[in-house]
Amino acid sequence: MCVVVMEYKETYNTDRGLPEPLWGEKMENLQCPNCGSDDMYSSASPDDPEEIFPYETVRCKYCGQITDWYEAYKQKEFHPSDTVLEVMR
Repeated sequence: MCVVVMEYKETYNTDRGLPEPLWGEKMENLQCPNCGSDDMYSSASPDDPEEIFPYETVRCKYCGQITDWYEAYKQKEFHPSDTVLEVMR
């Protein structure tokens, strides 16, 4: 049995002197490629933390992973998971 341990990414920019990326509205029909959660929100990217483009970058409310919108869409469409992986904080 393989145990996966993930760390929640609380901040992305502390070492770069930039603020935490903004959270946007809840997005439908997406799944986190990192943990399998369907609780995805539009988000600013770590490189541009002040501006949200809904169909470019999304973020998982469960594990905090920021990913490309299309990657989250492909996960839901082609590799859906019924089990959300545990996140260690």
